Amino acid sequence: MNWFDFMTFAGLLFYLIPIVFIAWFLISFIKTQKERNSLLREISLKLDKNKIEEKEE
Repeated sequence: MNWFDFMTFAGLLFYLIPIVFIAWFLISFIKTQKERNSLLREISLKLDKNKIEEKEE
């Protein structure tokens, strides 16, 4: 393996690592937001249920 092959490989990594990091970040961010939305949906349903029960009383 000569110097040119190493530099080609290093240059390829220089461009691939940020792309992989951005993809990982976006996937983890979307997963976190989905969990957050499901928790907020549960809270909203519980609050709506409490409001309906208060109106009936």
